[in-house]
Amino acid sequence: MRAVLLTSVSIHSRQLFIRPATSCARKRVATMTYSAFDFEVFGKVQGVFFRAGTIEEAKKLSVVGHVENTSSGTVTGEVQGEPKSVSQMKDWLQHKGPSGARIDKCSITNERSDLDKLTYSSFEKH
Repeated sequence: MRAVLLTSVSIHSRQLFIRPATSCARKRVATMTYSAFDFEVFGKVQGVFFRAGTIEEAKKLSVVGHVENTSSGTVTGEVQGEPKSVSQMKDWLQHKGPSGARIDKCSITNERSDLDKLTYSSFEKH
């Protein structure tokens, strides 16, 4: 089925006439685009429930992705979602983190703002 934008409807001699809109009068349908980034957090971030805190914050902000510990003592991951929520998650990772953690540095890489779909359905711990 194809939707048609109508500009006018008129009734003449018991007949209904429907005129489609001209192409210049049609409105574009907005499509959702998502943002994403990869991160690596340095400092006291292992053994302080950083991954669990990250998952909790991600759920609050309705973002998806993953988080994992590395063998070098950092925490890495990816965040995807609506741009405002992704920005808030970035701020949390860079400046706040869970209580008990000490963030010395948070490296943000591979920032994208043109995702047409999410590749995760939740926020996962690896």
